Amino acid sequence: MNKSLDERLIPNGEYVDALNVRLGSTEDSEVGSVENAKGNTRLTSLYVTDLDTSAETALSNAARTLGAYQDSANETLYWFVHDPSFTLGDTGKCDMIVSFNTRTSQVVYHITSIDDGTGVNTTLNFNSAYLITGINLVGDLLFFTDNLNPPRFININNDYSNPVISTTANPAFDEDVCWVFTAEEKTIDFANVVGFDRGTLLGYPSLNGLGTGVTPTTTQVPLPGVDPYTKEGSQFTKGFGIKGVNSATNLALTTFTMRNPTLSKFQSVNMQVINASDVNVSAGSRSISGTITGNDGTSGTFNGTLTSGGTDTSGYVDANGTRVMAETGGSFMLSDSTTSLQGMKLVGGVTYTIKF
Repeated sequence: MNKSLDERLIPNGEYVDALNVRLGSTEDSEVGSVENAKGNTRLTSLYVTDLDTSAETALSNAARTLGAYQDSANETLYWFVHDPSFTLGDTGKCDMIVSFNTRTSQVVYHITSIDDGTGVNTTLNFNSAYLITGINLVGDLLFFTDNLNPPRFININNDYSNPVISTTANPAFDEDVCWVFTAEEKTIDFANVVGFDRGTLLGYPSLNGLGTGVTPTTTQVPLPGVDPYTKEGSQFTKGFGIKGVNSATNLALTTFTMRNPTLSKFQSVNMQVINASDVNVSAGSRSISGTITGNDGTSGTFNGTLTSGGTDTSGYVDANGTRVMAETGGSFMLSDSTTSLQGMKLVGGVTYTIKF
């Protein structure tokens, strides 16, 4: 390329300008030659399906990819999409985690969310100002973080819900509902633990989290400070609580677990909460009573006391050396509504609704 000489004086074999060319790599045999650079080809389009009409609604022109990850071994591309101007739902947003296999041309919608139950945010809560640059695939787990939400991961083999949404009004949730979560069961420190636990998790980074919040309580409230926490020489991952609704709107549930539930007829449950309005302020001590109902037909009642933690008693120190506010918590029995001879047991995979 010769941009110095007048066009009339350019020698043979030289040129003034070139468009869509590249030099130094080739798909043919002329290594080092100037060749035409291939353009982009649209491979797929993303959409959400209306559950009522089966109509497919494409993402708006404002949709953007916030992050991408290339799984070269499996010839699969994962990308994270945020549409701030989506036309369905109350939030006007749509967030997706999608993959495309270049061998099979198959598109998989791993997660699609347009509402977390509040009518304000989506479950993924992506934001165009926060790019997702920290992405890694470890086995079947795709980890990602955007410096806005807590670090998260999905199992790429899980059968997450299809990208559908109903445009009809959802029935109003029971006004007594405080939290809804799906319990999970794991063996942690040689003990069988079942329930919901996303608060202060032993180890850093920790995979000891249990359970997931369910609509309308999917909004995550991060614990204060900077990872990792330390306490008595051990490290902990600071997690999050799920923000309550109705009478629990100022609280976020971090823990509702039972250890070794099959060892005895009566087994206590450990419950922890934080202040959803200001995580740096204690939620305060309080007496609680209410009901818990599982979608497997089980139900029970509880009555107990949550004791306030504080900066002098929590024992947790974050990475900056700051003593952080402890969760408010306590232990109590779940009485089985069907029999007085034993307590209610939490079971992994069951979705529970807590009411005060």
